[in-house]
Amino acid sequence: MENDFVTFDRDRMEITVHPEGGRDLVINKDSVDISYFSGGPGGQNVNRNLKGVQLIFRIPDTYRRESQKTQQLVTRVMGKRSLHHNLQAAFEQLTHKVRQYFYVPPVRRKTKKPKRADEKRLKNKKIKSLKKQDRGKVQY
Repeated sequence: MENDFVTFDRDRMEITVHPEGGRDLVINKDSVDISYFSGGPGGQNVNRNLKGVQLIFRIPDTYRRESQKTQQLVTRVMGKRSLHHNLQAAFEQLTHKVRQYFYVPPVRRKTKKPKRADEKRLKNKKIKSLKKQDRGKVQY
């Protein structure tokens, strides 16, 4: 996207959304519910250490979109071996989900089909029909 309205600061783990015609929305560790769970790679410690991360971000009422039914965005990550890397990956996933949630597609302007395109299409149809008419039974 050329006009990126979502920025992610990896060091501070902070997502900033710049919606059109509104105030910026800042999502950081304090505004997200973080829970930890066990699972994922890690050998024998897989069930003893909490290395999986789940983030739940509840979208404030002022930023909710009427076209979307979603009221919260949830991400779960347990692919890495360390808690810190899983937390970073979860925030990156949340960034993508926030970008999808707040994306507004541009308004499509209808264009008129050129007259030459219709003429070309009809000409090709006529050529094909003549070709098929020539495919008759062979007479001896």
